Amino acid sequence: MISDKKLARVSFLAAIIGIIMIFIAGQASVQATQIGQITDRDDGKHVLVNGTVSGFRITNGNIFFKLGDGTGNITVVMFERASRSKNIAVGDGDSAEVRGQINVYKSELEIIASSIVKVESV
Repeated sequence: MISDKKLARVSFLAAIIGIIMIFIAGQASVQATQIGQITDRDDGKHVLVNGTVSGFRITNGNIFFKLGDGTGNITVVMFERASRSKNIAVGDGDSAEVRGQINVYKSELEIIASSIVKVESV
């Protein structure tokens, strides 16, 4: 028979492995997307987009800007709770890679960003 202590260790290990697998699965499903291909039907979908930043502003710790890639433009929002622990070093005219979830807010598409990274222009 297995002791309570061993059962607790096995349960803890299984939980940690499960959390890691969920994280890996979530990251693997994100595919690079052109902004012009994003539609209302993508609401809730996780995406990776690249483009040029314009209209960058920070209000009450929340980050807002437009991202354009030649196929379209989309509003990007990163809420203060997500940006608090990150060093967001982008500004107007910079090229950026944004990971996040598509959202429809007031009938407009936006990306709720989980990560914003400045990239070198090609």
